[in-house]
Amino acid sequence: MHLLLVDGSGYIFRAFHALPPLSRKSDGLPVGCVQGFCNMLFKLTQDMDADEAPTHMAVIFDAKGKTFRDDLYPDYKAQRPPAPEELVPQFPLTRSATRAFSIPSIEMEGWEADDIMATYACMAKEAGWKVTIASSDKDLMQLVEPDGSIRLLDTIPRPGQPPLRWIGPDEVFTKFGVTPDKVIDVQALCGDSVDNVPGVPGIGVKTAAELINTYGNLETLLERAGEIKQNARREKLIANADLARISKKLVTLEQKVPVEIDLDGLIRQPMAPSALFPFLKAMEFATITKRLATLLEANPDDFEADPELKAGGETPVPGAPQKSSSLSVAKAKLAANVVPGSGPARFAAEEHARIKAIPVNYDDYEIVTTQERLAAWVAKIQDVGLVAIDTETTGLDPQTADLVGICLSTKIGEGCYIPVGHALAGDLLSGGGLVEGQLPIRDVLDALKPLIESAAILKIGQNVKYDMEIFWRYGISMAPIDDTMLISYALDGPRYNGMDVLADHWLSHKTITFSELAGTGKAQKTFDQLEIPAAARYAAEDADITLRLWHVLKPRLAAENATTLYETLERPLAPVLARMEARGITVDRQILARLSGDFAQRAAAFEAEAYELAGENFNLGSPKQLGDILFGKMGLEGGTKTKTGAWSTGADVLEDLAAKGIPLARTIVDWRQLTKLKGTYTDALPTYMNQRTGRVHTSYSQASVLTGRLSSNDPNLQNIPVRTSDGRKIRTAFVAAPGKTLISADYSQIELRVLAHIADIQALKDAFEEGLDIHAMTASEMFNVPVEGMPSEVRRRAKAINFGIIYGISAFGLANQLGIARGEAGDYIKTYFERFPGIRDYMDAQKVKVKADGFVTTIFGRKIQFPNANSGNPSERSFVERASINAPIQGSAADIIRRAMIRMEPELKKAGVDADMLLQVHDELIFEVPEGTEGAAIPVIKRVMENAAEPAVRLTVPIQVDAHAAKNWDEAH
Repeated sequence: MHLLLVDGSGYIFRAFHALPPLSRKSDGLPVGCVQGFCNMLFKLTQDMDADEAPTHMAVIFDAKGKTFRDDLYPDYKAQRPPAPEELVPQFPLTRSATRAFSIPSIEMEGWEADDIMATYACMAKEAGWKVTIASSDKDLMQLVEPDGSIRLLDTIPRPGQPPLRWIGPDEVFTKFGVTPDKVIDVQALCGDSVDNVPGVPGIGVKTAAELINTYGNLETLLERAGEIKQNARREKLIANADLARISKKLVTLEQKVPVEIDLDGLIRQPMAPSALFPFLKAMEFATITKRLATLLEANPDDFEADPELKAGGETPVPGAPQKSSSLSVAKAKLAANVVPGSGPARFAAEEHARIKAIPVNYDDYEIVTTQERLAAWVAKIQDVGLVAIDTETTGLDPQTADLVGICLSTKIGEGCYIPVGHALAGDLLSGGGLVEGQLPIRDVLDALKPLIESAAILKIGQNVKYDMEIFWRYGISMAPIDDTMLISYALDGPRYNGMDVLADHWLSHKTITFSELAGTGKAQKTFDQLEIPAAARYAAEDADITLRLWHVLKPRLAAENATTLYETLERPLAPVLARMEARGITVDRQILARLSGDFAQRAAAFEAEAYELAGENFNLGSPKQLGDILFGKMGLEGGTKTKTGAWSTGADVLEDLAAKGIPLARTIVDWRQLTKLKGTYTDALPTYMNQRTGRVHTSYSQASVLTGRLSSNDPNLQNIPVRTSDGRKIRTAFVAAPGKTLISADYSQIELRVLAHIADIQALKDAFEEGLDIHAMTASEMFNVPVEGMPSEVRRRAKAINFGIIYGISAFGLANQLGIARGEAGDYIKTYFERFPGIRDYMDAQKVKVKADGFVTTIFGRKIQFPNANSGNPSERSFVERASINAPIQGSAADIIRRAMIRMEPELKKAGVDADMLLQVHDELIFEVPEGTEGAAIPVIKRVMENAAEPAVRLTVPIQVDAHAAKNWDEAH
């Protein structure tokens, strides 16, 4: 992210003094400063539209009236003359100009613009962004950072200097003779005659720099002033020490102004003709109007001059009541943006209404079958600078599916389909023949590749990860991207993420479903078997609807403060996951075959044992037969029936019976675990091996879990049990390729560490800081047992409580888990809360928050929504309360590993380490590296993972990662 802050007040005075007077012809209103201001603003946006292009932007102005500095020093700025008479009416017009350019205009009563800019700059730096401040004001030089994360930009041409002059640490040193962190100390000594900052009389910049470089800082200098050998200098410092201290307070910029618009509200918007030309026409600025008309490809004559500005009024400034007017819809959007916090939301609502009102007309979709039409679409995409794009393929697995067609849309209501792989029905079995009239696939891809790879063209998709993987297989790298599915996920969680659901919910449009075209079940056709006209309607609609959804959903990011979440956690993760999926992992068939045989023999033994215990043969996989034996024939107590009248024999029921010493229940539990491992993994994994790569490629779902965790499918590699020896045996089948080694890097007790941070539990934080055994420490606190020589059973109970508390465990649940009485378990939980009262406070606060807000948040701002938080159903309400406790913890841990994954590949590359990230399994990352390079890879992997939360969040507990290398996953773990 790159935030550009413009010193609006500085621009005003530069424009006013640099240009000759100019009046509006129709009524003589002074507008010369406004014209210069517009030219400067326009030039800045154009000059920055390259590698330095900002993603977020605002113009900051000084508000009229006193600030806190006037209270500190009544003579502050007392010598400044009043503004020239002809400039006064232009002040509000510069605010209107800013908004006309679709840029937030910000000013706050009681604060100077420099304080507001300092606050935003520090907020952005803390979030890991780059910051540019368009100003040469020396007071802002204290903000310059040595690493270049905050720089100033002087945009006013000066003789012998480039038009854009960057001000970094070197330029600050040239100006003040000190590094940026010491600028305020120098200013405190030398003062400022313009702002009437007193300083120490007789001390100039050069002397001040010499003193600060010698003594380090102002306070040390004043304390040791008596040591200075020069009499006059020593006496001045001693006599004026209080003035120097006051001066430092006056020149120090406030970095915690209570700004009303957060960083997400500053996202940069494209210039809108409907907002810009009514303002320019009202100002009667003909020259800049022509320039912008050419740039925006718009006809200014299509727009009327803003009636309020034409009449001499202006749009309201922040905080002022808005007057009624007959503004156009576009102007209403503009006016809305001046009300702090409301502009982005209102714009999003109006954009939603506008897009929703545009009907879908399938007759407007085009089938591209000639080079001329393909070239026309290429030119259109280049002109617009963005395209909604979707691939149609023969299947859902991007590692095996073949490309059938590509659909594109650059304008709402328009779309095209480019067929390249539709097959002749009669030749499918023989593998030959394509439908005539299609362009050669290589010609299409060659034409589109420069656009798909161009950094200047935004590619918009729905579940873009899939399309990226398809294009990679054809040698095309797709970037940059926007993903409507991920935008929706960042805003609303997993509720509305499918294309059909999104279209229905946001556009009230029923899309053509694939089953309508291709049928269902065994008779379902693949996409290449569809008739091209029908396929084109379906495909082009996909692209058109995706573009509509993007226009509806993207503005909501700023309106709902979700931009940072989307742009730092969701969007950049998609290509990382795509690369991981494409790499896959090697699985040893022979190990799986041996395990399948072993599991089959042992399952048969459990089956025979169950027959003997039941006194008859029965189907162990039949819940009805099992229930009849346990609760009917054997007459065991505690049985309940389902709505169908059958006995309930779920896992919890059987575990409860097994804990009570019922042998048949334990045998069934063991049999179920073995048969599940055999059917789900040892038998099934070989069927997932890709014939082309010889590896297994899981598919990660990024937008399906409420808390932000990833899920793994086809096959699911995240649910392999690790707490049983049989589950760990399956991991031995995941092996490194020849000449390679696997590295497993696992967060240690990450959720407990997050809990300690969120709930501010000092005892837990101290234990983590000292590297203590957290479960032994908890047991010692609860049961007054020394850590040294602690019985393993005591530690096990503390561990169960530690992890159980995170999931809102009840006395009943803990009793079942530990095999103890419910009363005893309740006493354990009570004692736990007495020893760690902050946890109870956290849990109570979460319950209140979720009922009040309907959501809870992770430490990175992810909203985890619970619409049924105030349900009338007690069990549902109780579930939400438990979930609201765990969700911020689990979600924060999930966000931390996401951040690590996003940063991992660039950091490995920077370190010169050859390592491929293959799998993510909850708190664990699996890598494959060349043999002998483990020693170089592990430190980089650990460093990235352990520091993943920063700089967005500075955790108050240390994060620990355990990393090991081996030939198979189990040994590495």
